[in-house]
Amino acid sequence: MTESRATVDVPGSSANLGPGYDCLAIALPFRLRVEVERRPGPLGVRVHGEGADALPADATNLVVATLLQELDERGDDLAVDIRNDIPLGAGCGSSAAAIVAALAAADLLRGRELGNASLILRASAIEGHPDNVAASVLGGITIAAGDPAIARRIDPPAALGLVVAVANERVATRDARAALTSEVPRSSAVWNLQHSALLVHALHAGALDDVSVALTDRLHQDAREPLMPTFAALRNHAAELGALGITLSGAGPSVLVWCSIDAMDQVASAVRAIAPTAAVHAVRPEADGLVCS
Repeated sequence: MTESRATVDVPGSSANLGPGYDCLAIALPFRLRVEVERRPGPLGVRVHGEGADALPADATNLVVATLLQELDERGDDLAVDIRNDIPLGAGCGSSAAAIVAALAAADLLRGRELGNASLILRASAIEGHPDNVAASVLGGITIAAGDPAIARRIDPPAALGLVVAVANERVATRDARAALTSEVPRSSAVWNLQHSALLVHALHAGALDDVSVALTDRLHQDAREPLMPTFAALRNHAAELGALGITLSGAGPSVLVWCSIDAMDQVASAVRAIAPTAAVHAVRPEADGLVCS
């Protein structure tokens, strides 16, 4: 049975988490809300919030384009209202959130039962990788593998805080990926396997001391640092932050500074002093993934 209205709400995310390249992610409390209604008249699109002055308010908008493709229609009777809090082009999972929101809205309009596994599979095929998609669907901290995409969730530790430094520079994901070599030494691959496994255990157990040890990487962050001044500045002053660790958010340029809840405000102040041009947010991991109504 088809529906005339659908409302979905999904979080942004930070992927990689240091050593967990293309497999680990954490949901962030920056959310995207999409309301779709069938009514007489041409396609109508409204965009509010982050990126409202830059995102297209027509069928080329990623949310709308994905929705129309999934519905296999032109959308002549659809009104789409998009309210976005996720920083754009910043490594905070905005494209994955848009794709997940569109697919979920399409399923609701068609009267289909939503399934997390199916959503992750379909959204990953469009996005090209499953890590951010998994966090947007499931919330919390996610472990994802591809071909075919599969994901599992763990609850964020209650004592974990995050400081997100949304850098004012912009680096295209293709350029961030182009900075990486096609081959890596075996020792670097082993290092990342060891530390990503330790990180998963530490986050599952809430062992923040082990999180601090685990947040190191030898596959992607060093190669990308020259493209990202905010990340370089925070890494160079890491000792001054009083944090558990510093990781690129996805392919950057934004930065995730890991800390305890008790130290979150102090760490945020230190980040603002070191990176005064960044938008700095002291947050907790987002426990809720996709929410529909």
